[in-house]
Amino acid sequence: MGGAKKPRLSQLEKKITKSKEEEGEKQPQKREKLVSDVVSPSIEELIEFARTQKYLTPFVISEKFGIRLSIAKQALNRLAEMKLVKLVSGNSKLRIFTPIEVVTEQAKSSEEHKEKPTTPKKKTKQSKTT
Repeated sequence: MGGAKKPRLSQLEKKITKSKEEEGEKQPQKREKLVSDVVSPSIEELIEFARTQKYLTPFVISEKFGIRLSIAKQALNRLAEMKLVKLVSGNSKLRIFTPIEVVTEQAKSSEEHKEKPTTPKKKTKQSKTT
């Protein structure tokens, strides 16, 4: 029920002097945090990379160029505005894009399949044997 005892004045003074001494020693040992500037890749680099891929996600771009996901999302949105990539599917968390050239190639190949005329197979009459 009691709890911790309150330190005496002499104990408080010792504690304060030790902490001041330790702070003086620890200050030169502290490392400075390095803040690196994130440089987003140029649009030309993104376009060249996008043309070689079947699909693009922010994760793929961030891994390739070593940038944050938020910057990769912004870059993909810029490419989509320029109509160089097309949003295939996705939601607010994950978006999947494809380069426009890939989409047009797939559309052409599907049109080629449709253009080939299919001849209906003739049904042969089967004679009944009893």
